[in-house]
Amino acid sequence: MSEPAGQAVGSLAWLAPEGTFLLLKGREDRVRRPDLDSGAGHLTGRRRIRCPCCGWEPGRHDRWACTCLHSWNTFDTGGVCPACGREWSETQCLRCNAWSRHADWYTDEPC
Repeated sequence: MSEPAGQAVGSLAWLAPEGTFLLLKGREDRVRRPDLDSGAGHLTGRRRIRCPCCGWEPGRHDRWACTCLHSWNTFDTGGVCPACGREWSETQCLRCNAWSRHADWYTDEPC
């Protein structure tokens, strides 16, 4: 059976429309799906971070992956891959899969 459009076989979950960004799924100790039911989604002690489309708040253990295949929390570095230095101007939501400007994820609303 063929994979649905936008999905790949194995540990690759989604590809961006332009095919440049990969979201990895794999062992729990390496990459974790977002805990959609958790009330502790925001990163403590920082500006509030949430998806501009659906309002989901990523947790500290949520991970994104660069084209160089490095996996990290994109909000720890402001959207810059610590392995290769690529700056991501857009970020994909792990809940609704929508892409939006990375800067639009940050809000000054209190946590």
